[in-house]
Amino acid sequence: MAQGFDDPGTQQLQQDFLGHLWPPFTQMQGLKPIIMDRAEGAVVYDTEGNEYIDAFASLWTVNVGHGRTEIYDAIKAQMEKLAIYHIFQIANEPSIKLAAKVAALMPGDLDHVFLTLGGGESVETAVKMARQYHRNRGHGTKYMVLFRDRSYHGTTMTATSAQGLSMNRQKFEPLLPGFIKLGAPYCYRCAWHKTYGEDCKMECAKVVEEEIAFYGADNVGTMLGETMIGTGGVIPPPPEYWPMVNEICKANDVLVINDEVITGFGRTGTWFGFQQLGSNPDLVTFAKGLSSGYLPLGAVGARDHVYEAFLGGGDKTFMSGATYNGHPLCSAAGLANLEIIEREHLVERCAEVGAYFQEGLKTLTAHPIVGDVRGMGLVAGIEYVKDKATREWFPPAVGAAMKVRDEAFRRGVFVRLLGGGHCHAIAPPFIISKEQIDTVVRVLDESIGVVENELGY
Repeated sequence: MAQGFDDPGTQQLQQDFLGHLWPPFTQMQGLKPIIMDRAEGAVVYDTEGNEYIDAFASLWTVNVGHGRTEIYDAIKAQMEKLAIYHIFQIANEPSIKLAAKVAALMPGDLDHVFLTLGGGESVETAVKMARQYHRNRGHGTKYMVLFRDRSYHGTTMTATSAQGLSMNRQKFEPLLPGFIKLGAPYCYRCAWHKTYGEDCKMECAKVVEEEIAFYGADNVGTMLGETMIGTGGVIPPPPEYWPMVNEICKANDVLVINDEVITGFGRTGTWFGFQQLGSNPDLVTFAKGLSSGYLPLGAVGARDHVYEAFLGGGDKTFMSGATYNGHPLCSAAGLANLEIIEREHLVERCAEVGAYFQEGLKTLTAHPIVGDVRGMGLVAGIEYVKDKATREWFPPAVGAAMKVRDEAFRRGVFVRLLGGGHCHAIAPPFIISKEQIDTVVRVLDESIGVVENELGY
């Protein structure tokens, strides 16, 4: 039962929130406390009794929806059997079964799974794997990592060093050496302006080749990229991009890491985004949809040739890990989550309902301040512009996208402000109904209209 606005318990929570809890990416001065109390399906409720469609699945996370008792039951059953034990040189049943399950879902020889507790840790681990892979093979100079503008890979120091959003990295500089930013993500300019085609010539993919040549193939060892840019603005690549990048990297003995923290486990309408987008990665990072966020969980998938480079004497051993890797409760939650996705055919549902979702959101392009709506499956981005013809963004002080977000929140729909403050990302639970999608579209339509009136459009 949600607490009322005047409930003393709610007031104390609000005071303690402001006085003691320091949340991530949050300016506390002037913050109005909003405290979530309970959730079911695609809906969350705050402590004041307000209801919201969770159109961002918490943080691209709750794929199977809120309140799945099957996952609770799996965690409880494992807790009664073995609640915690490390997996350094040993293992536990759920971690073994989860690794085998993830390997079975991945294509080709991506047969080896290193379990982590989240996306940033997965990226950290994959980059370390790539560096040691080259060192184990006698190529220790291949330590450099290519990453892309507008990329987001988490907030560990490694992930921040591969951060293509300046607002998330500039406060922490100097960052780690050996991280080389490409001037654009895959066809950022082309995808953004919808101009790619035969005459595009995929110059953005060729940038990878140019940078490898500039720094030297003896020094560049890794290409790290989200399969689809997510936090940077939800920008899907053209179909030629990843095949070209894979070919370039293979020719130069550069490992490809596809970051599937957002796109993994069904959100784009296939189990993994790289299956649709033509990539053939050496390493893959996961989190979020692996457990639908019910407990912290991530993973790195590795191909045979990567794994085999770590076999042999003790000096070949991958020297990385943490206390909670392969945690039995987290692994049990992941297994139960994947069973739900398979049993309820939620990947297929993402493809089917995703088409309805994308079609509905496209209607918002009728608004003069909506420059683009783009996405795949059940993930979309809405870009806000001052001028549709030039695609010029609003100045930060105007905050058009933020104002639309706030209007939508007041009307009971939660969407996330991303893309440097110029874009909304929408990524609801896979179980969202068409009626709820209709509500999301209607509320956004109304909210955009309110902001346009305020701005004089």
